[in-house]
Amino acid sequence: MFVWEEKYSVGIQSIDNQHKELFRHLNNLLEAMKQGQANAIITQIISDVERYAVIHFQKEEFFLQRFNFQGSAEHIKEHQDFREKVSSFKAELKTGEVTLTIELLYYLKDWIDHHILEIDKLYSECFRQNGLK
Repeated sequence: MFVWEEKYSVGIQSIDNQHKELFRHLNNLLEAMKQGQANAIITQIISDVERYAVIHFQKEEFFLQRFNFQGSAEHIKEHQDFREKVSSFKAELKTGEVTLTIELLYYLKDWIDHHILEIDKLYSECFRQNGLK
């Protein structure tokens, strides 16, 4: 089980709540894998992650641009890479790729460890200085 810890917080409640949603998707996938039911929910998980990305990235990118965050271009590029990777998972799903669930699990976990813990932390102070809490 993947547990939200304070170290993942960027200090902005609405963004942290969205990040927690990604943890829920990751844990739903892990639980289904443990029960041998991953194939039954993988389509829904990918769809949920796609929806999450649209809403969450839109929010972050709005503030990155509004506050003229210096690293916004690189940050937005990472978001685009995520969208493309999730799209490739969706395409693989149609081919019946056997290792898809474990690949998705590892990808989401790596995203949390890299993007949230490192990349999102970079905007944290800027967002707070501009009044987000």
